[in-house]
Amino acid sequence: MKKNLSVASLASVIMFIVLRIQGSELKTPISKRAIVDLEFADTIKRVQELFAVWNLQTVKINVWIDFLFIIAYVSFLSIAARALAAKWEIGFFNQIGIIFSRLAFVAGLLDVCENIFMLQTAVGNYTQISLILTFYCATFKFILAGLIILYLLVSLPKLIKN
Repeated sequence: MKKNLSVASLASVIMFIVLRIQGSELKTPISKRAIVDLEFADTIKRVQELFAVWNLQTVKINVWIDFLFIIAYVSFLSIAARALAAKWEIGFFNQIGIIFSRLAFVAGLLDVCENIFMLQTAVGNYTQISLILTFYCATFKFILAGLIILYLLVSLPKLIKN
């Protein structure tokens, strides 16, 4: 499990760096969070503002690269949550770790849906409803990933102690 966790964490870091470098031109005065601004663009007006200053090819490439990042971070979160769950005796933190290891895949599925919506948006095929769906996929993905990361941080002292 340690080897898998190491590979998944390294892959996540590498993919994060690749995404940041490749998508760096998406960071502008009106889009300080780069592609994340598109994830949370819940109005047609906001999408049009972003696309007025962005290279759409860069957007598409960034989203396609994100599919690789999804595989990496879902693997990392799932393996890490399961590994830390095993460090706890049977109980709340053990069970929550097992649940979180499965919820990492839900976060990944939401991210895949979000990316599909964003690719459609990048080719001009979007509506107010599709933008809202993208927004909610992103919101719940970040909530789930944040909860899993919080669990990992809370569990870190237990890992160090063992």
